Amino acid sequence: MIQLEHLSYQYPDGNPALSDITYHFEAGKCYCLSGPNGCGKSTLFRILNGLSFASAGSYLLDGVDVTEKKMRDKAFAASLHRRIGYIMQNTEVQLFTRSVEEEIAFGLYQMGLSDEEVVARVEKYISLLGLESLRKRSPFTLSGGEKKRTALAAILAMDPPALIMDEPLNGLDEDGQQWVTDFIRGLKTPDRLLIVATHNKDLISEIADETIYMTKEHTFR
Repeated sequence: MIQLEHLSYQYPDGNPALSDITYHFEAGKCYCLSGPNGCGKSTLFRILNGLSFASAGSYLLDGVDVTEKKMRDKAFAASLHRRIGYIMQNTEVQLFTRSVEEEIAFGLYQMGLSDEEVVARVEKYISLLGLESLRKRSPFTLSGGEKKRTALAAILAMDPPALIMDEPLNGLDEDGQQWVTDFIRGLKTPDRLLIVATHNKDLISEIADETIYMTKEHTFR
């Protein structure tokens, strides 16, 4: 589903963030990325989501090269964002509407779904993520775990075949970490790609089909 071919990225000051990475991510697998802070995991995720662009090499999604020029095309960008869901490390920055149910509905309306389909998906994911009592609440008044579940509901409602999560256990208590771990395990299906960045060895042992270590030299090992 995702191919990286000799992909590199440099910051404007010339310092490297990624160095000559070649790797293929297949649907049906969960990949866990670990490594020291500053090794390039978040930069890689930004590239996969079309938010940053490689300095060299290529990134292909389903065989199609993803470039800065192509991402300027609204239809192409919308297609990519329908195919790849992104849960950021700090989920609070993803939440911006007035209520939990509006947060889930927003992306669905952007996809052009009918009112009936939007309502059906909102109800499905409110139930699935246990958000019934929070549906009218502002996302900004929620706990860390509740914000994580709201962000997950908003992304999963769009049914992306690839899901990228950056430190999904970050900021959660022990019960919240176990809930998210169990939920991610339940997301594993033959047609879905999961890529998870985490330092948590217990999470890796629970969910990973393949583990990738990112080195201080900004490459895979």
